[in-house]
Amino acid sequence: MDYTNIQNTIEAWGEKITGALKAAIPPGKDSSGALAQSISFSINYAGFPVVFELQLADYYKFIDEGRKPGKFPPPDVIMGWIKNKQLTITQKSSLKQNTNKSSAIPPDQRMIKSLSYLVGRKIARDGISPTDFYSNTLSPDALLELQNNLSEAFKQDVLVQLSINNDQ
Repeated sequence: MDYTNIQNTIEAWGEKITGALKAAIPPGKDSSGALAQSISFSINYAGFPVVFELQLADYYKFIDEGRKPGKFPPPDVIMGWIKNKQLTITQKSSLKQNTNKSSAIPPDQRMIKSLSYLVGRKIARDGISPTDFYSNTLSPDALLELQNNLSEAFKQDVLVQLSINNDQ
């Protein structure tokens, strides 16, 4: 049996959902654009059931659900975020610099590491507010719409198959 209408319905829904997810990411929550670029889908038609897989960067859940106060986030992730944001870090001139000390870490890297600690401490203390960009987009209503569209597509595919069998 040919499932053209079902395939078209699933592909159209995948395009619609990925577009809606990209549009739903709140401004300022995807500084590098990596989250939006990671949003895609794939469909495996080999066998039954048909498998629809939505792909997103794994950190989407922290943007969607937020993060409760408690533990520090991984420092490397925060340092990468600081670099992606291209924050300008300047040292106050009123602070004394000990010029007698030598360090294996360059001054810019030390400042990024310090800022990373401060950002991490703030996240550990206050958490991160949820945005619900994913939860609101893939709502029960969106899934019900897919279910209804698939039912109609299946009905159309069966009718096409029946008309082909009657013509033979």
